[in-house]
Amino acid sequence: MPPINQLALTVEIKQPIKVVWKHLVDWQGQSKWMLQTKVWSELDQDKTVKNGKGVLIFAFTGLFAKFYPKLKFGVLDTMEVVNWQPPKRCDVVHIGRIIRGTGKFELVSKKNSTIFYWSEEIIAPAIFLAIIKPFLLVGVRISLRRFARLVERSGG
Repeated sequence: MPPINQLALTVEIKQPIKVVWKHLVDWQGQSKWMLQTKVWSELDQDKTVKNGKGVLIFAFTGLFAKFYPKLKFGVLDTMEVVNWQPPKRCDVVHIGRIIRGTGKFELVSKKNSTIFYWSEEIIAPAIFLAIIKPFLLVGVRISLRRFARLVERSGG
């Protein structure tokens, strides 16, 4: 069995939990703050689908991600929402060919702000994890800071 790797990061965002949640689950909007990543969901193609449990999310991460699918220098991560508790928690399972495991977004309300906990448990080939882990942590840290700035500037 391939090794399991757990990753976790936290960021504080100076906005109420409902505002943070609204931005967080705007799947296509994640492309604005996720480093080198283009994100979309089945909601973008089928307006009858409701956001929540069972929704499929796709994230292509790599060089020139915004040009995907014309340029494919990276990895496509396919996820399914398996736990949906607005405005506090969303869990996904990674169901792609390369990236497998689980992910969690958890929000905790704090006076005048929200704490955003991001965590992943990735099952992938050891060589893949060894190569991507440092870049993944740095990339996610940068992305979470970008997300915090975007939400704080949104004004609600």
